[in-house]
Amino acid sequence: MTERKPSIPIILVLLSMGLGILLGVMSAPKLDPSYWHRDGGLPNRLSHMMNIVERHYVDPIDEDSLSDQMMNAMLSSLDPHSYYLPPSQLKQTEEIIRGHFEGVGIVLFFYGDTVYAGEIIQGSPAARAGVRPGDRIMYVDTTLVSGSGMSDSSSSVVNLIRGPRHSTVTLRIQRDGSDKLTDIDIQRDIIDHHSVPAAVMLDRTTGYITISNFAESTGLEFQMALASLLSQGMENLVLDLRGNGGGLLQAAIEVADELLAHGELIVYTEGAHEQRHNIYATHGGLFEKGGLAVLIDEFSASASEVVAGALQDNDRATILGRRSFGKGLVQQKFDLPGDAAMMLTIARYHSPSGRCIQRPYDKGSDEYYTQYLMRLIDSDDTTSMINSNDTAQHFLTKKGRKVYGGGGIMPDKLLPHLRDSHYVYLNRLVSQMVLQEAVYDCLFNHYDELIRQYPSAEAFQKNYRVDDATWQYILRKADRKGIVRHPAGIRKYGDEIRGRYKAYLARALYGDNAYYQTAISYDNEIQQARQAARP
Repeated sequence: MTERKPSIPIILVLLSMGLGILLGVMSAPKLDPSYWHRDGGLPNRLSHMMNIVERHYVDPIDEDSLSDQMMNAMLSSLDPHSYYLPPSQLKQTEEIIRGHFEGVGIVLFFYGDTVYAGEIIQGSPAARAGVRPGDRIMYVDTTLVSGSGMSDSSSSVVNLIRGPRHSTVTLRIQRDGSDKLTDIDIQRDIIDHHSVPAAVMLDRTTGYITISNFAESTGLEFQMALASLLSQGMENLVLDLRGNGGGLLQAAIEVADELLAHGELIVYTEGAHEQRHNIYATHGGLFEKGGLAVLIDEFSASASEVVAGALQDNDRATILGRRSFGKGLVQQKFDLPGDAAMMLTIARYHSPSGRCIQRPYDKGSDEYYTQYLMRLIDSDDTTSMINSNDTAQHFLTKKGRKVYGGGGIMPDKLLPHLRDSHYVYLNRLVSQMVLQEAVYDCLFNHYDELIRQYPSAEAFQKNYRVDDATWQYILRKADRKGIVRHPAGIRKYGDEIRGRYKAYLARALYGDNAYYQTAISYDNEIQQARQAARP
């Protein structure tokens, strides 16, 4: 959604969540174990050094932690996207790539010292057991996770709830505004994480699909979304890649293949030890013709840039938004002893016109990310975004339009952050979680009433309005958080504030599709993309 620039802490959280997803993950055989015992070789010297540190260092150390840090430091000296994965992180990464995990199917919401059940994934064990959005989770089995003074991190609570398939976890919850505790037993199972959370019609002929990341199932999910919208009369499409930090290269290729004609170049990869490999579109794409617009932003990275670059260079789509992150390095997964792995950059990818979209990293990883953060801070200045392109590196699209190198995909139409001072109040309501917290207060106290009044997402979308009592509750909650009221901002953006609250409530009650169906009404960037998608 169109917002002013986020604060630095929010940026850092988004970086850690989005940019850890990998581009071009490929399997490789495990290294010969004899490698790790070469006399006098690097592994032997590292082991000897570790022994000295362990025996003589002034303070006690965690040997495993120090070893992990050493390996990460070595890989990060190569480039910003090569890194070491200890066993716990390897499992998490593989779950992201596969698009499913073992758990119960609850999206948790952390509000003060309390853990709430957020969206309940449809058909999940939690849904079957009767967990509802807005339930306060007080205990996981016998472990207290909510209440005064609790300081459990979100990751620790997630780890308590998740577990092996067919095992059981007991959640002790509060609901309906009561202090009464109720136990709900849930048998864990495989949970599918959909990377195409929404596919809806914006109007009679224009469809909208958003992709959150690129996993093994993304290509099939995208095909199904296209087929559904085409059956509803779609002639034009808005593809939303904002906030998409990337994923599997193969998934990006499958998405682009549905939109490009047979024989058009999608991407090529090349490296010092990897010969150039061209990848072309095949027969039978579901939407090779028809109006197409693609939304990107500063958090669109890696596989997202493959898709946007392919569509831009083939003159297949209009790209709107802000300059993308600029990750054009391909990693391959190499298994290591002890169920660990490393992701090593083996090639660069190039868009069809020849652009390498990778931003320079010759000054080291710290400077690489610092420059990115500074670009975010200045990103509401459209001129600075244009000037940051390397105009000496220009390339030509299929129809001869100029596109530029220097890192990232520069959109055909810039949609800069709003610079309206009146927007600050709304942005603070979002960044300080006022609207989201108000939603969970409402769910905790009024879930049954909401479901009776709005038994379906369609009924909610058509009939729900933010009443005056709810509106005043939101404003008072903001007051208590120290957010100074801005009367002019409230007058100008009051409808968008109400729209965002309604969208967050729709997601908790009915899922992502309902969220996007609601958010469309106030998202100006989607509306501009809808116009651009029309031939």
